[in-house]
Amino acid sequence: MDKLAYEIRQLITKKKLWQKDEKVLVAVSTGVDSMVLLQLLENIQPKGKLGVVHVNHGLREVSDEEACFLKEYCAKHELPFYMTKWQAPTAIGMEEAARKFRYTYFEEVMSTAHYQVLVTAHHQDDQIETMLMKMVREGTLESASGILLTQPFHDLGRLVRPLLYTSKDRLLAYSQEQRIRYYDDATNQCLDMQRNRLRHQVVPQLKAENARTGEHFQQLSEELFFSQTLIAQQQETWLDKYVKMSSDTMQVDLLGYLCLSEAERYFFVRGLAQLMIQKQQVTLSQKQQKKLRQLLSEKSGNWTIDLEKNWQVEKSYDQLIFKKKELDSKAIFDLKLDQSLYLSDHEWLGLFPVDQVRIPEKVKLWSEYRQTLSLNFPLEVLVRRREMGDQICLDKDLTKKVSRYFIDKKIPRQKRDQAWLLVDKNQQILAIVPYVFSYLSIAKETDRIHYVLLYKYRE
Repeated sequence: MDKLAYEIRQLITKKKLWQKDEKVLVAVSTGVDSMVLLQLLENIQPKGKLGVVHVNHGLREVSDEEACFLKEYCAKHELPFYMTKWQAPTAIGMEEAARKFRYTYFEEVMSTAHYQVLVTAHHQDDQIETMLMKMVREGTLESASGILLTQPFHDLGRLVRPLLYTSKDRLLAYSQEQRIRYYDDATNQCLDMQRNRLRHQVVPQLKAENARTGEHFQQLSEELFFSQTLIAQQQETWLDKYVKMSSDTMQVDLLGYLCLSEAERYFFVRGLAQLMIQKQQVTLSQKQQKKLRQLLSEKSGNWTIDLEKNWQVEKSYDQLIFKKKELDSKAIFDLKLDQSLYLSDHEWLGLFPVDQVRIPEKVKLWSEYRQTLSLNFPLEVLVRRREMGDQICLDKDLTKKVSRYFIDKKIPRQKRDQAWLLVDKNQQILAIVPYVFSYLSIAKETDRIHYVLLYKYRE
């Protein structure tokens, strides 16, 4: 057994990455990294315990050639081979969509063919690139730790990356020594992608400064992971002690919080943010977390911070409460032609002649719901919340209760309460904003468009 294969086998044994009797599925793209990994595992794994999986993304001219090569390789080496082809490439978010497709297929193969371990060829240079990307994009402790050596893979087993301590240069040298055939992916040279820019323009400079840069990044990744583990354990203790949860509130004991040090308060608030994501799917941005810590440190009077999805943080004496805002079902606004109004701090509504639309700078980048209207649309409407018994005409033969419309469209209850109704002077419902306009309000194809109603909102 050659030196690199011996080192990888020692790593598998020392870290207990998998047992000899477990079946291992290796993901192979035919690039140098995965072809080297495949040959190493052939030297390590007992016969009958190794399989190969490949996804043909069909994005390059040689994709089919690579798939045929790998199929023939596995037949020659008596390795089980599993392959699929991506049938629907997308122009938007292609990299993430391709990754999702790959791992979904890996999951299917592991489940049907009973593999316990999925192995990928991520190596030391991938670790550097990933950590740099996450630092540039996010800059948080949670994201900075990079790629893990091993982690659970759904409910099927484990995902393992045994080359994580091995540099790209060493993999290339090994491929030459062993005369391993592989395919180069020309897209890896394209500088349009951030990872490639870091790979070709940044990482070589870091390695030139210190040949052990890869080792140092891997060591930092492990230290960050261990640090996060300890912090998470402490956060759990704080949250259990100082936080009371219910279905629609989270109450924090401020006297307990104020006994913590500045560093502890920082990670306590980070824990609150994580809890809100887990329990309510509500995000507290870094900016909101900073503002929350600042207000709490000032020991000022009562105040509130608006969050997304109609939630808010409210300080009341010695309690901090995360809760849904109470909607004012009695709120009624009057909207006239060529006017606009703010329905809340994150909602704006305007009714204009089609050629005289005016949108405030503040709301221009908000999400938008727009409806063109004909001359018969009222020049003055009331804007209010729904009430019991409200009905809307959806076509000439169909009138529905607003409550039934929401149920039929599977609109969540919280969003039903946030919807606005446009009502004329006869209390006839003209629209449910931002969902549907009455059949009587929408301009027909033969009508001339005279007005535009705009609803701008921020999630």
